[in-house]
Amino acid sequence: MKNRTVPILFVSKRPRVEMVPLIDMFFILLVFFIFGVFSMTMQEGIRVNLPSAQTAVSSREEPVTISLTVDGALFLDQEAVTLSGLSERLRQVHAVRPDALVVLNADRQVAHGTVVETLDAIRQAGLQRVSFQTAPAEAAAQ
Repeated sequence: MKNRTVPILFVSKRPRVEMVPLIDMFFILLVFFIFGVFSMTMQEGIRVNLPSAQTAVSSREEPVTISLTVDGALFLDQEAVTLSGLSERLRQVHAVRPDALVVLNADRQVAHGTVVETLDAIRQAGLQRVSFQTAPAEAAAQ
């Protein structure tokens, strides 16, 4: 008879879940979620239908936002103002930040004369850096 070898059976231990790598993975996921939230920018403002422009770019500077809605309402940083009140508030802004960027956010249906009057009030307050907010041409086509 041939000599047969019998395999030795190993008694396996009960599997363990290592906690340290698991905790490390949770912290890594937490870091990714935190950075993801901070990288999201929310454009807060009055809802208007912006005109489009091929040369539209975004700015990282904290601007003073003036919004003109289609129904003729005027807002300075989401606060309703009149045209005369706008001039006074912009003079206060100019006293604190003379080189402040003013973003004019006007609906495409607003009359040109209203936009020019608002632009004139901005210039009379002494603020010279004015930008017109537009939407990229691809967004306007949709």
